[in-house]
Amino acid sequence: MKELKIFTSKPRKKVLISGDFREVLLSHETSIIEQRIIVVILSAIRDEQALFITVKSPLKLKHEKQLSFDDYFEGWAYQGTIDFSLAFEDLNPGKKMKNVSIQAALINMANMNWLRLRDEGYKAVPFIMEPGWNHKNIYFKMDKAVMKHLVNMSPYFPVKKELPYLASTSNTLRFLMWLLKYKNQQGIFKSYLQMLKELFVPKDRYEGRYRFERDFLVNIKADLDTYNDFSFNYSYSKGYYRISIYYTKNAVGQKTEFPTLDSLQTERTLKYLKKRRSLNDQNISVLRKLFGLRGYKILSMHLKRKIPVQLTGDEYIKAVFRLLENT
Repeated sequence: MKELKIFTSKPRKKVLISGDFREVLLSHETSIIEQRIIVVILSAIRDEQALFITVKSPLKLKHEKQLSFDDYFEGWAYQGTIDFSLAFEDLNPGKKMKNVSIQAALINMANMNWLRLRDEGYKAVPFIMEPGWNHKNIYFKMDKAVMKHLVNMSPYFPVKKELPYLASTSNTLRFLMWLLKYKNQQGIFKSYLQMLKELFVPKDRYEGRYRFERDFLVNIKADLDTYNDFSFNYSYSKGYYRISIYYTKNAVGQKTEFPTLDSLQTERTLKYLKKRRSLNDQNISVLRKLFGLRGYKILSMHLKRKIPVQLTGDEYIKAVFRLLENT
């Protein structure tokens, strides 16, 4: 029988969160300490996680085969569990928390009620098993079924390991997991109640959207602005939130620009005006430049003033210029 492999935490700048486990983090009310334990675990298995990331190759190999989870972990996979060893120092730099709080979090994560995995239905399993510790290290085991969710890297999301150590609220990582879902889309447009539902926040948690913004969104935005690669802007109108994602000053390397909230609102308005005022591509190009010069808020405020409804095409554009000349 082969010896069980022991994962030891290593210093990492980022961890990789699988698509499967993203849903777990989003839907669970995890504490800051539990989030720290999770990212340290993910950091420890990063090398093995990388094996599950499909790298696009310029060569198409006819007989190329994606290895299975058991193929990669045959040294221990058939025995069902794997051992972890984490240093207290990794979870508690500067000793800001009491070790007893960390121990309580470990015991909680070993509870059958902490995690429910979807695997041909739902299965309640402990996230970790047999937690133990001495004055320097923490020890526990992890079931193979849980490990599969951690290393299923299709898709995956890179997250800064330091975020749970710096964030002011445990909601920050959870909201980020939700935001990542829309990273490649042209903004987010959701009703207040739909946002609560997707964020697994009870409808009666906050006394309306003002409290939701004050006690939830504002703190999260401040955390992501300060500590993350990207953050978000939001606006609210007629029952709906419009959210745009942008890179922060902390982002490094080559980046694809996210659409701004201003550009999202501009494009939505141009789409409406094109149909309503029978505008051609040249007309739309002129209006887009005007929005760029004046900004969405200022120009849209002027356009909401009465321009005769019968004016369309070039005549509408001329009316816009006359309106701006008189302001």
